[in-house]
Amino acid sequence: MVKITNVHKVFAGKLHVLCGIDLEVKKGETVVILGASGSGKSTLLRCINFLEEPTAGTIEVDGIAINAGEKNKTRENHILDIRKKTGMCFQSFNLFPHMTVLENIIEGPTTVLGQKKKQAILYAEELLDWVGLTEKRDEHPSRLSGGQQQRVAIARSLAMKPKVMLFDEPTSALDPELVGEVVDVMERLAKEGMTIIAVTHEMHFARDVADRVLIMDEGIWVEEGTPEKIFNNPEKERTRQFLAHIL
Repeated sequence: MVKITNVHKVFAGKLHVLCGIDLEVKKGETVVILGASGSGKSTLLRCINFLEEPTAGTIEVDGIAINAGEKNKTRENHILDIRKKTGMCFQSFNLFPHMTVLENIIEGPTTVLGQKKKQAILYAEELLDWVGLTEKRDEHPSRLSGGQQQRVAIARSLAMKPKVMLFDEPTSALDPELVGEVVDVMERLAKEGMTIIAVTHEMHFARDVADRVLIMDEGIWVEEGTPEKIFNNPEKERTRQFLAHIL
């Protein structure tokens, strides 16, 4: 579903954040990326849907491949296609404050996909029920807790019917008591077969839900394996040092 080949990212000509990353994620697989702050995790996610332009390498999502550095109209169309196929949830919820919950969710399907408003509303109501927020459909984001806002953000992404969901530390801005309600939604998505790439420090999710865990440090993979291998029998000293700080 996702194939990343020899991807580099250099900022301002000096800061080499990604150093030749390779990654393949199968359909329905849940991959969790762990690593210290500044290791390149979020940059990698942003390169997948071209919110960040890779300096070198190739990104492929659901059969659409784009080489870094190309400049043509076909490439721009391919980037739009990849963005339609990839939902993304950020640390901050990025909801439109002037819109209600329902309006936030139907905005993408009606303006980007050209869905009829009635059809978009019906699906939005299904999604609100799925994330447990049916009663909040007509509220504005300012009236919601952080956990509720993040669940709306997930529903908004799902409204575009993506093939892949990218999670960039979706619980890091939440109070501890609200983390569980977002992680529960992520777990249900994984169990229902969504392809997921998640940057998160929620070890419960990484241990119990991930098919693979990858450790990143200074723009490269340090180690990868099953959750059991990574948490119980890591091979690399750098992995052991990192886990000692967060477990």
